[in-house]
Amino acid sequence: MARPGLKLRDIIPSFLSASIDLLYFDIEAVIDGEVFSVGLAIPEQYSLHKLWVDIRDACWGHPIRNANGIKVQVIFPWQTEQQAILTDKDLLEAFEQLRVKGYNWARFAVTPKKVLPDINRVESSADKCTQQLNNDVESGNEELYNCYDASVDEFEDDYETDPHGSDLVSSNPDDYEEDYETDPPGNDLDDYESGDDSGGESDDDVVQEQTCIKYEKNAGGFQFNSVGDEILLKPGQLFVNVWEFRKVLKVFAIRNGFRLKRLKNEKTRVTCVCAAPNCTWRIHASPNWNRRSFQIKTYCPEHTCPRVDDNYEATSDWIAATYLHLFKANPEIKISVIAAALMQRYGIECNNQRLYRAKRKALELLGEDHKTSYSKLFRYKHALLNSNPGSTVSIERDWTGGAEFPTFKRFFFCIDSSRRGFFEGCRPFIGVDGCHLKGPYKGVLLTAVSIDANYGIYPLAMCVVDTENNESWLYFLEKLYDQVGCNGGEGLCFMSDRQKGILNALERVFPLSFKRYCCRHIYANFKNKFPGLLLKKVFWRACRSSNAADFHSHMEELKNITPDGYEWLMKIPIACWAKHLFSPHTKCSHVTNNMTESFNNWINNYRGLPIVRMFEEIRRKIMRLIHKRHEAALGWNDELPPVVRRKIVEGRVAARSLSIIFGHNETFEVVEDATKIIVVDLPKKNCDCGEWGISGLPCKHAICCIDAKRYPVEDFIHPYLKKTAFIGTYKHQFTPVPDEKKWPLELHDNLQPPTAIRSAGRPQTKRRKEADESSTFKRSSSLRCSHCDQWGHNKRTCPRTTRDNEKKRAKKRVKGKAPISKTNSQDLGNPSSQTQSSAHDNGHLTQE
Repeated sequence: MARPGLKLRDIIPSFLSASIDLLYFDIEAVIDGEVFSVGLAIPEQYSLHKLWVDIRDACWGHPIRNANGIKVQVIFPWQTEQQAILTDKDLLEAFEQLRVKGYNWARFAVTPKKVLPDINRVESSADKCTQQLNNDVESGNEELYNCYDASVDEFEDDYETDPHGSDLVSSNPDDYEEDYETDPPGNDLDDYESGDDSGGESDDDVVQEQTCIKYEKNAGGFQFNSVGDEILLKPGQLFVNVWEFRKVLKVFAIRNGFRLKRLKNEKTRVTCVCAAPNCTWRIHASPNWNRRSFQIKTYCPEHTCPRVDDNYEATSDWIAATYLHLFKANPEIKISVIAAALMQRYGIECNNQRLYRAKRKALELLGEDHKTSYSKLFRYKHALLNSNPGSTVSIERDWTGGAEFPTFKRFFFCIDSSRRGFFEGCRPFIGVDGCHLKGPYKGVLLTAVSIDANYGIYPLAMCVVDTENNESWLYFLEKLYDQVGCNGGEGLCFMSDRQKGILNALERVFPLSFKRYCCRHIYANFKNKFPGLLLKKVFWRACRSSNAADFHSHMEELKNITPDGYEWLMKIPIACWAKHLFSPHTKCSHVTNNMTESFNNWINNYRGLPIVRMFEEIRRKIMRLIHKRHEAALGWNDELPPVVRRKIVEGRVAARSLSIIFGHNETFEVVEDATKIIVVDLPKKNCDCGEWGISGLPCKHAICCIDAKRYPVEDFIHPYLKKTAFIGTYKHQFTPVPDEKKWPLELHDNLQPPTAIRSAGRPQTKRRKEADESSTFKRSSSLRCSHCDQWGHNKRTCPRTTRDNEKKRAKKRVKGKAPISKTNSQDLGNPSSQTQSSAHDNGHLTQE
């Protein structure tokens, strides 16, 4: 009997915990106030009959076993009333309700319908045999004594209770080994142990010859405990039930490199031998005397066979359950990693087909985890708010469609520490972008990030929405406005890629903010109509020009090359993509939205996880990042962050070729390239090149003048770029969130996943590359075709193989007198045309 509240999963060894997944339920039976642990069950394969059988097996010695029938009621943890279970459908629906609520155990109240007379009081055939045996011994009938000796052993080993009350005695000689005892210690039948299965030899001789160890009957036994990853089996070890013993035995066989042959594999007995011919390894286990645990009775540990590497005991189901944690951490994990883990830990080899099946099954189990994860969002919300007061967490549900339960629509959260760090040290510059989730349900993760004093990415807020559109962006930005907005977003600057409703939402929520468009996305659209390397260089020179003179010069150059391209660019607001028109208040010179792209790549491995686990992994990663950067900043001896100091050093190197002319009131003329004159005003912290005012960091012209006056350069750097601002950003650290088991209970735990699921087929997991973007494929230099002996492809993708196959099909059509066109017939009959075609093909291959 299990204690109330103690689940079977809590006492299963740690190395087996991965195999207990969401498909299994811990079953408990409450009988007369006493809680019995029934075992594990798969709801889809369970029935009332199986429940009754399992309860009888678990409640050995209890009067409930003699009942003619039982009345079953399920006990739901969230309500006081018990629900009657009358049919298998009712039982399955009860399991489904528990699974939706996030429970993996079920407790049933069981009461008997009618109690039959105790079968222990009925005189059995075994009692008659015992009485007759005593009479015959007294009379000296040795022949009859030997006969009854075998009968008693059979009765003791294989006694079963027939539903009609009769005693069944097994006649199978293979079953003569002791399977389980029906009586507690002290029963008189213990004096009559048979040695019939030893072929007439004594028990001592058998043990000595086979090196088998039999555990003494009715001894107490001891609980099985694994020593790390090592499994040591001994006679007398106790297991929770037969399922735990089977799992331990499977792992033991896999780890020790042999295959099992199961002679008996029942609930009441398990007998296994080594599958190798003539091997002496053998084990036998059955319930102990009180029927509460499963015990090893006989064990022959010696092997006389060699180790096997490809063990069929390591099935795809077992691999999926064993390494489910790896698939959870990275759903895109390669099977080669799993193969290496199996070889390192268990010393076994598996073919790719089995590994692929294991990965598919693991992902199917994770799909169930994805579904139940949405029902935990409200509990997760309250856990975040309780641990991090002042934070904002919002959930929006969708009740449309006539569904019984609401479906997920949007989830937004911004930790209060992130908000305070943004105001105390970051520049008023926010990049917003979205990336698609990789799980079975469609969704988009919207993010808002900023930049710290060391030019590092600082996550600010996140939101998961069902689809990326005007409505979802409006929801996200309205929630973001509550955190960082004031006076219509005055003083803030937003960088975006102008896609799917961002601009409309920004104009409505932050009307007074500065807007920037990502120049990389602008050029991606520009080059579709106006390609060319020269135009690319001129475009980037223009958008990165920090003063109006240089910008107009480069735009005139672009206009001379393509007037249409010039007109196309001028239709886009220049202040949103031309650097020289950026607001000096922001102190950020970024012309692309690469910081959000980098953040999306930073969390890429988590986008395929269940939604709650995804947010938790991202939160922990941000939590570690904040702590790491704060500790690093405390150890800086410089007033400037490392990246800022590096930029100053690079500016000093570039300033070596400049010459200066001192002017009035610390103004200077800086001569560049012998003809270009740049005016620098140190008191106003201004330079004609425009870079200083936009970025807040002195340009090379200003550094040249500052060094000439022997002034410390730190006095001319904006406070946004100093160590104090960096520490102000990261001094606000997250408060830890407790384990999921300690999250507060929530009534709104019936939230369903989005109705839109991912379409069938292999999903796209990599970004589509542009036409002129270089590929990151690195194997082309060493990949050689075995068909044409050329580099860069293999036989399957060989262009010559494709053309040869086309020629073969053409020849088959000619032989079969298939209708062909006049042009094709002339080409086939003209040797010169064939020669020219062949030469053309060879030339094409050489060119490639």
